[in-house]
Amino acid sequence: MTATGTPRVVLGYSGLDGSQECKTREFPGLSTPESRLFQGLDSAAALLVDGNLVAAVQQERFSGSKFDHRFPRDAIDYCLRSAGLDMADVQVVAHNFDYGRMAAFSQADAYSRLRYSSVYDPANQTRLLHANHPAAAGRLEVRPVNHHRAHALSAAVPSGFGEALVVVLDGMGELHAVTVHHWKDGELRRLAALDFRSSLGLLYGLTTLHLGFWPNSDEYKVMALAASGDPARFRPALRDAVVLEADGRFSVPLLGMNHDPRARETFSGSRQRLVDYGCPAQEPGRPPTPLQTDFAAAVQERVEEAFLHVVGHWVRQTGVARVALAGGVALNCVAVGRLCASGLVEEVYVQPAAGDEGTAVGAALAFAADPAAVRCPPMTFLGPDVDETPPPSATPYWHAPAAPVVAEGAAAALLAEGCVLGWAQGRLEFGPRALGNRSILADPRERGTRDRVNAAVKFREGFRPLAPAVKSESLHAWFDVPAAAQLRHMTVTVPVRPECRDLIPAVVHDDGSARVQSVHADEVPGLWRILDGFERLTGVPVLMNTSLNVKGQPTARDGAEAYATFSSSQLDVVFIGGTVYAKPAWEQRVKDALAAAERPGAPAREAAGGR
Repeated sequence: MTATGTPRVVLGYSGLDGSQECKTREFPGLSTPESRLFQGLDSAAALLVDGNLVAAVQQERFSGSKFDHRFPRDAIDYCLRSAGLDMADVQVVAHNFDYGRMAAFSQADAYSRLRYSSVYDPANQTRLLHANHPAAAGRLEVRPVNHHRAHALSAAVPSGFGEALVVVLDGMGELHAVTVHHWKDGELRRLAALDFRSSLGLLYGLTTLHLGFWPNSDEYKVMALAASGDPARFRPALRDAVVLEADGRFSVPLLGMNHDPRARETFSGSRQRLVDYGCPAQEPGRPPTPLQTDFAAAVQERVEEAFLHVVGHWVRQTGVARVALAGGVALNCVAVGRLCASGLVEEVYVQPAAGDEGTAVGAALAFAADPAAVRCPPMTFLGPDVDETPPPSATPYWHAPAAPVVAEGAAAALLAEGCVLGWAQGRLEFGPRALGNRSILADPRERGTRDRVNAAVKFREGFRPLAPAVKSESLHAWFDVPAAAQLRHMTVTVPVRPECRDLIPAVVHDDGSARVQSVHADEVPGLWRILDGFERLTGVPVLMNTSLNVKGQPTARDGAEAYATFSSSQLDVVFIGGTVYAKPAWEQRVKDALAAAERPGAPAREAAGGR
């Protein structure tokens, strides 16, 4: 509370409205992937009230435009509304970039000057705030926050570590692409910084574009593809591309090969260097060749080596072996898994919203009275409730009410029969992962389930893996988990135990690994009870868990969007709040499952303590 007894309210947000528009206007003829090479994606808002993180959501969840970079008006409105506040209650508004200190670096050419004046200048953020929220005019000015500081705070504070190394790796902030910080007693002190010429995020994004995918969007496809390749073919080339240096430093020389404004905006010189390495570019929409798959594997391997190089150096230098990670590169769950298994570290925390959406939280934390005292919930359920916009009242599909414990028991039984179902309950997850409130769930015991979900439900590439959720009590029996790994948020890839791989083939990737969510009964009780019921029926405490959306769409925000995903895909059943909907082929089986779950002694009722 403030001295007057009113709540201390800090609003943080991310995104650079106008960034892509400025680029495409000044450089006509860019391809769609090239037009995505810009800063300021993942606009979002986050709200601190009296030292509590009470709300956070991406703008894309309202606009429907994935990775939306525009001013997050809808996200801000939601955060305030959810806390019963309005703009008049806000004391501080903070933004996730501070280009004001970099103005001198934006004078090199006409385009740089234009971009600074129309996009990067911090004064633009105050103008956007006042235009979208007139109640702020004359009272609030947007406070800029250094981009990597926002990332670092977003990881340090919720990690729960009293002391930690905080490592940020991304495409680029105002200037830097890698920063290392020491966090202790609520103080964040920077130890090292590398500029954009050392950007692993840019290298990975250019590789993504080179292989026919969209940069700043499809990097996870390259990571998935890499598991099927042989890095040996391109290993010498990647040692040229990423040069490891003394004191934990490294450089990416090809990023300096762009010598005029258009080349710097398209990275044409850098991309030519990838061709020179012997890997031709792929046309968008065409599947990668075996050679390109090997190139993906080599890039992934070298990124992992650089990742361990910087972290290992600073762990040895400081003696601090707990590490908190943020920045887009921290979403490379394979690299994080390798770090956890390396023996270099004691414990690793990855900010679940490690991309730029997470800097909305970090920007707000920068103005918290005591960042170390801010209370962040263990899970990321910070967005709109499923009931905020319900499904349509008129529907061609059979539907019926389903109380929580009955719904959980019925869901477990249906999954055991091969149903692919949607599960939309409570508040929306913040960040890219579905953790049990906006999920598609399926039986992992048949490999064909993965193919069906990828092709007919999600409409995406068949080589992409799908993740398992497992009861926390059974985690170590099914997966080989390093002691350093935290798996609540599906941010780490670990090996599936060899003896278990044939039992859950739908969630085992080509290299025997999986990006696992460990589900705790006190944190995600509904999903835990479904897992428990499924185990009682099948002996397997594992389910496939992927986000409730289809290709090209953000995760469903509310009941209306969850219903739209159900009706537009080949999902069999969806549970939305207190109602279940079924396609005709599953109608009778859903009725039977609900009736069975109502009976005393049903597995879900036992798991819920007999309720």
